[in-house]
Amino acid sequence: MRYGFGLLSVCALGALFLVGCGETVLCEGVVCEDDGNECTTAVCDPATGTCQHTTVEDDTACDFDGLPGLCKAGVCEDAMLCEDVQCEDDGNECTTAVCDPATGTCQHLTVADDTACDFDGSAGLCKAGVCVDAMLCEGVVCDDDNECTDDVCNPLTGTCAYTPVEDGRSCAANRGGCYAGACNFVPVSVALGEKELVFDWSAERCEDLDIPDGPARAVRAEDGEIVLFATHYSGNYLSRGSDFDTLERPCDPPPLVSAYLPTPESYENHEWLWSPYRQGASWHVLIHNEFYDPTSVNCPPGNLCWYNSITYGVSTDGAHSFVKPSPPAHIVAPAPRAWTPPDTPQDLHVEGYMAPTNIVLAPDGYYYALMRLMRIDLANGIDVRGVCAMRTKTLGDPASWRAWDGTGFDLPLPSPYVAGGDVQECEFVELPSGASAQGLTYNTYLERYMSVDEHLSWETGKPVCGFTFSTSFDLIHWSEVQMITPARIGCDTDDTTPGQLEPVRVQYPSIIDHEDSTTNFERPGRTPYLYYTRHHGGLHRDLVRVPLTFTLEE
Repeated sequence: MRYGFGLLSVCALGALFLVGCGETVLCEGVVCEDDGNECTTAVCDPATGTCQHTTVEDDTACDFDGLPGLCKAGVCEDAMLCEDVQCEDDGNECTTAVCDPATGTCQHLTVADDTACDFDGSAGLCKAGVCVDAMLCEGVVCDDDNECTDDVCNPLTGTCAYTPVEDGRSCAANRGGCYAGACNFVPVSVALGEKELVFDWSAERCEDLDIPDGPARAVRAEDGEIVLFATHYSGNYLSRGSDFDTLERPCDPPPLVSAYLPTPESYENHEWLWSPYRQGASWHVLIHNEFYDPTSVNCPPGNLCWYNSITYGVSTDGAHSFVKPSPPAHIVAPAPRAWTPPDTPQDLHVEGYMAPTNIVLAPDGYYYALMRLMRIDLANGIDVRGVCAMRTKTLGDPASWRAWDGTGFDLPLPSPYVAGGDVQECEFVELPSGASAQGLTYNTYLERYMSVDEHLSWETGKPVCGFTFSTSFDLIHWSEVQMITPARIGCDTDDTTPGQLEPVRVQYPSIIDHEDSTTNFERPGRTPYLYYTRHHGGLHRDLVRVPLTFTLEE
């Protein structure tokens, strides 16, 4: 160090003729790259100004393929830490003594499970490094009578363990699927009582178009009054009573009169108060909205060109009147495509989201509903129909609803008129083919969500039309349908089928349990009522109910 300082000082004074001054200058600013070898060092040769890799001292520690190594003549070699190390047997047949080459110390590793061992003079098996009696599970029968679990005897304890099978495995003779160790299908028998007339159109209507044109929904008001929704777009009249046996139809004023705007992008056309849910003084409601094209010459008479959407309204006066946020803030689920009239005459042309079910509050704090999606253009061979699920944590914010996208509830539902083009459709939930989900509740007796519908059942080995139900744990995966009662729902069926609910057309099934203590009657039990609309021809439609009794079958 002293020599280097003196040399630099002399060179700095201009004595460049001295030996060594030029050499020092040659390495100035030279950076030598590491060659990646721990056993060499990169240095600059002051005589030439070039880089060289010199070997480090022998026995310098290095990394030998993840094991301790030592440098020998510039090469890293295995340090051989386990050389001459003798690992003593620990006397356990279910472990093996080995030297760890990384540390040179002994370890006792477990042998493979079910390796034979000596259990106090009897046959044993190694389990997790311990010899256990091979006979503990002999004669033990593990069967929890649940096809959605794997049943095995634990050889460490001789007791049974029941492990859920993978989600989605078929169960109940292919009528359901396994989820979280249980089958979403559970066999149920249904007994019906005597029918009761709830709304008599001939005597109680507020106007001729005051008909029950949607599934009945019940809400309990803050003062305990029962308010029953089963409305038509003309006035959306409701029934009220101190209980379900005293329901009456007040007519003035109507809770909501449709806006009847002539434009599809307004989403304020023919409007039904469809799915109510009360939170304190706020009565939230999902509105089923239909636009009928008044100008297209290709739309047939009878309003069979439908452009459907779901919007939002709210009441703060006990459901006596409902208002909507200023458009477009009232939109919940608009059709994914802007309205395009058919280019050829059509028998049926339908587009959009429609007919939401009851809203139910799940344990995760979200409010869920199912809704139908239809895209039908028969002239062009398009017939898409299915059921979607959506949820929100904020019922008062129409834009907060998110639909199921196939992996999660992450799909926003914007208007195509705002987005400037088609928007993504929701993914259908796994309801049986043809199901439409008209009512949704959580049944406390069946311990499953229940969707009710008008559907075709093959339970008896032949097609029978009627009111049916399907069950689910998660609102996405649903069981096959089960029959509540055969009924004339408009499909091809033998009208002489035993047990026909009515001799006339019926529609719009829903489940309401009069003993349900929840505000919105979302948790029925074993003995609810089935509500439905009965057709008598023309506008004459009555609302009827019949008591049910569900019984789980063995």
